[in-house]
Amino acid sequence: MAAKKATSPNQKASARHSKRPDSADINSQTNNLLLTTLAESRLICVGIGASAGGLEALEVFFRNMPINSGMAFIVVQHLSPDYKSLMGELLSRYTTMEIFRAEDGIMVEANSVYLIPPKKNMTMFHGKLFLTEQDTNRGLNLPIDIFLRSLAQDKGTDSIGIILSGTGSDGTLGIRAIKEAGGIVMVQDDQSAKFDGMPRSSIATGLVDYILPPDKMPEELIKFVKHPYINKTGKIENIISKDEDILTKILKIVREKVGVDFSFYKPATILRRLEKRISINQISKIENYISYLNQSPTEARILYKELLIGVTQFFRDQEAFNVTREKVIPEIFKGKQPGGNIRIWSVGCSTGEEAYSLAILFREYMDENRIDLDVKVFATDLDSESIEYASAGVYPESIISDVLPDRLRSYFLKRENSYIVSERIRRMVIFASHNILKDPPFTKIDLIVCRNMLIYLNSAMQRRIMAMFYYSLVQTGHLFLGSSETVGEIADGYSTISSKWKVYKVKQGYRLPAQYTFHNTITSLRDSRYKNRPEVIAGAASDVFRIENIYEDIVAGFVPPGVLVDNRLDVIHVFKDANRFLRIPQGKANLNILKMVLPEISVVLGSLLHKVAKEKKELTFREVQINLNNQLTYIDIGCKIIEEGKGKTTYFLVTFIEKQLAESESVRVDDFDLKSHYNERFSELERELQYTRENLQATIEELETSNEELQSTNEELIASNEELQSTNEELQSVNEELYTVNSEYQNKIEELTQLTNDMNNLLKNTNIGTLFLDKFLRIRRYTPAITKTINVMDMDIGRPVFHISHNLVYENFQSDIEKILETLVSKELEVLDRAGNCYLMRMLPYRTVENAVDGIVLTLIEISERKRLEERIRSERDLLLRSLDISPIGQIIINREGLINYANRAMGMLLGLNELEITGKHFDSIKWTSKAQKGINNTILRMPLQEILAEPGAGYKGALNYINKDCVNLFLSLKGVPIYDLQSELAGMVFMFHDITSECSKKNLKK
Repeated sequence: MAAKKATSPNQKASARHSKRPDSADINSQTNNLLLTTLAESRLICVGIGASAGGLEALEVFFRNMPINSGMAFIVVQHLSPDYKSLMGELLSRYTTMEIFRAEDGIMVEANSVYLIPPKKNMTMFHGKLFLTEQDTNRGLNLPIDIFLRSLAQDKGTDSIGIILSGTGSDGTLGIRAIKEAGGIVMVQDDQSAKFDGMPRSSIATGLVDYILPPDKMPEELIKFVKHPYINKTGKIENIISKDEDILTKILKIVREKVGVDFSFYKPATILRRLEKRISINQISKIENYISYLNQSPTEARILYKELLIGVTQFFRDQEAFNVTREKVIPEIFKGKQPGGNIRIWSVGCSTGEEAYSLAILFREYMDENRIDLDVKVFATDLDSESIEYASAGVYPESIISDVLPDRLRSYFLKRENSYIVSERIRRMVIFASHNILKDPPFTKIDLIVCRNMLIYLNSAMQRRIMAMFYYSLVQTGHLFLGSSETVGEIADGYSTISSKWKVYKVKQGYRLPAQYTFHNTITSLRDSRYKNRPEVIAGAASDVFRIENIYEDIVAGFVPPGVLVDNRLDVIHVFKDANRFLRIPQGKANLNILKMVLPEISVVLGSLLHKVAKEKKELTFREVQINLNNQLTYIDIGCKIIEEGKGKTTYFLVTFIEKQLAESESVRVDDFDLKSHYNERFSELERELQYTRENLQATIEELETSNEELQSTNEELIASNEELQSTNEELQSVNEELYTVNSEYQNKIEELTQLTNDMNNLLKNTNIGTLFLDKFLRIRRYTPAITKTINVMDMDIGRPVFHISHNLVYENFQSDIEKILETLVSKELEVLDRAGNCYLMRMLPYRTVENAVDGIVLTLIEISERKRLEERIRSERDLLLRSLDISPIGQIIINREGLINYANRAMGMLLGLNELEITGKHFDSIKWTSKAQKGINNTILRMPLQEILAEPGAGYKGALNYINKDCVNLFLSLKGVPIYDLQSELAGMVFMFHDITSECSKKNLKK
C-alpha cells in the first residue's frame, strides 16, 4: 500500500478541511454511532509529546488506534533543526489516517494526524495550528509545553495530553495546564519507555490520570470518549437534580476519608470533576461510583486532589506581575521604616511557584534600591503534599519558559534536569498547611495574593473570605485576585490599581457591611448540610446564608465575647468581638490560645485552663487588669469545659467580660488572688523544671552518642560524594561520546536514505522485471517491468504471490518457488508467455546483510530478440558447415588454446581419421613432422599457433609431413588464417590443408 504524504497539506487541506467528515467516511460498523456523534458535535484533540525513544512508542500507539476514533492527534517532538524528519513516512506504515506536516493556519480535523515541522514551535487557536520560529537565544526550547498549554487554553475539557518516552521534563508544565482546563493526562509507564525522564517528571506532579504502555492507551482513550458523561449523551446534572442526596453522599464520603469539606464549592465545579472520575473509572451508574468511592480510599484521595485544582506556575500572567512590581511593591515599601517588616500572604499557593515569584519580586526591588527589610511570604494551602513539594523548592527545567534567564541565574541553582530555588529566596517564604475555610487568618498583612481560588467557591463563602481578607490587611494593604474574580459588594472598601488584573488597595475608614462581619471559622451549622442537602439548586446558598446569619445573631445576643478551643488549646471558633483580646503572632501560623491572647492574659489564662481541666468544673478569674487600646481595663476571664460526648473530644469555652471600674469596686465575689496563684504556679513550674533538667541531661548524653555516629556517617557521605563526583565526570564523558555516536548514526541514516532513493530509482527505471517475496511468499516489492507477465498492482503488496494471476506458460511455477525456499539453491530457466515471448527466469534466495534468507527474488528478462538472433546464427552456421563439408580441401578450426573444434570430411580423408577422432584433440597431438622445403621455408617450422601468437595479425603458410595409419608419408601444404573476437582478441584459427605429395615427387624426379 502506498504511503501517504506527510509534507505540505496545501492541496488536500483546502478541500478536506472545508468540512467535517460524515459517517460515510467511517469504515467500522461496530460502536460507530457514539464516535460519529462525538466527531460531529465537538472535536477532542490529543496532544502527544515525545522525544528520545518516542518513535517506537508512537508506532505502537497508532498501530492500535482505530482510524475512526473521532479524535485529532497532534504529535510534537524534539526535532533536529538540520534534519528532515521521516516521521510521516514511518507512521504511515502503522495507520491509514491522513498524516500532515503542519503548516501555519491549518484547520485540525478528526481522524487525522498532524506533525510539527523542524525549527518551529506550534500552538493552537480556534481549532487551527499556528507555527512560530524557535527562539534559539533562550537556550533550551520546550515545544511540548508550548503546544500543550495552548491546547488547554483552546480546547478546555476537550483536550487530552499524552507524554511518551523522552529525556528532560518537557511537557510537565503543559499537563498542568490541561488538568486545570479539565482535560485528562496519559503518561507512558517507565517500564516500556526507553527514556523515562519526561514520563517521570509528569508523574511526579501527581496530576496524571493514566500510566500505561503505548499499546494500552488507545483502548482507554476510546473508552473514555465513548462514556455518556464525556460525549454528552448523558448528563450528571439531570441525575443530581432528581436525587439531590447523591451529591451529599459523595461530599460526605470525601470529608470522612480525607477530612476536607467541599460543600462550599460551586456545584458545577464538583460535577465536572465527578463526570471525569466516573468516566475514567468506566462506571455506568453514579450509585455504583458512590459505592466504589466508599470502598476505595485511593479514589477518595484522587477526587480530593481533582477538586483542589492545584495548578500554578512562575510569574503566571507576566503583565499582572509587572503591575505588582511597578505599582504595588513601591507603595508597600514607602510606608516602612528601617528595620521594619513586610508580611505577604499567598493563599492557595499550591506547589509554591507563585509564592517564590512574589519573593523574587520583593528581593529584586530591595537589591535595586539597597533596602534591607524583613520580608516574609506566608504561603498556605490546604493540600499538605503540595506544601511539602513547595518547601523542597525543586522544580523541573521546563520552568525556563516562565522565568527570565537573568532570574534563573540569580535566584535558582541548576542541578541535572531541575532547578532549585536559592537559599536567600527560600528564607523569605514560610509554607504552612492552612484551610482558609475554617482556620484563623494571618493578620497585619501588607499584600494578600489569592488568584483563581474564589471562582470555585459559592457566593456565601466568597463573602466570608473577602471579609477575612479585609480584616487581615493593614490600613495600607493591597489585594491581588485572579483575573475572573472581584471584591464583590465591598468594592467601596478598595481603590482599584488594575481593573484588568484585579489589583486593589485598601481604603482607610471603610466599614464592612453587616453581612460581611468577619468570622474566622465555619459554624457548626456546616455539619447540618450533610444531614440535609448541599447547595445544588440556585436558591440553596442564599437560604443557608440567611439561616447562619440568624443563628449568629442569636448567639451574639446570649454569649459574651469568647473563644472555643480544643484539648490541644488550638482556637476552633471565635464568638462576638473576642478578637479584641487576641492577636496573630509573627512567624509560622500558630493557633494556640496562649500564643494568641494578649501577653498580660497568657499566664492567667494558662493557669485557669489547667485548673478547669484538672477539676472538671467551670471557673472564673475576676478583675484581671490589662492594658486594652492604651487604656487600663478590668476583665473577668471564665472557662467552661465542654465534652462532645462521653469519651469523645473535650473543648474549652473561654469568655472575656469587660468590667467598668465602678462595678469592679462594688463586686468582689471570688476575687482573683494573683500573688497566691503565682506562688502555686511557681511551685508547679519548679517541679516541672527539675523533671525537665533530668530528661535534658539524658537527652544530651544520647545526642553526644548520636553525634559521634553522625560524624562517622558524615565522613562516609563525604567519601561517597567524592565517588559520585568522579562518576558524574565519567557520565559526562559518556554523554559526549553518545552525542558523537548519535551524529554518526545521523550520517548513516542519511547514507541509507540516499541508498534507498537510488534503489527506488533503479527499480522504477530498469527494464528487468523483478519481484521480491518475503519468507511467507507474500509480495514485498516489484518493478514496473514485471507487470507485463505477472498481473500485480500496488494493492497486492502483502498478498501471497500465488493469489496473483500471470501470463506465463509455466506449470511448475509454484512448486519451483517453494523448492527454492526449501533448498536455498538458485534456479535459471527459459519460459514463454502466452503471446510467445521468451523470458530468462532466475529464482534466487533473498539474503539479508546477516546472510539470513528472508524470501525469494524472482527476475524475468525478455530474451525474445536474442533467441531470434541465436536461431539466425545457428542457421547460418549450419549452412557454412555444410559448405565446408563438400569442399575438396581439408579444413580444421581450432580455438586459442589449440583444441580442434571442427574438421571437415576432406580433412578426415587426408589424415585417414574420422571426424570424431579429430574433433576435441589438441592440434599438437597430431603426429606432424616438418622439414625445410626449398622455396617454401628455409628454417625449422614452428607450430602454426605459436607463429600466429608471435606475430599477431600475420597469416601463415607452410608445409608439414604426415604419416597416415597406412604408413604413407604425405607432404601437406597449409595456410592459416586467424579468427578474432569482438574485442579484437585472438579467438582461434582456420587451417586449410592440400595434399602436394605427388607434386613434390615429380619435382624430385626432375631434379
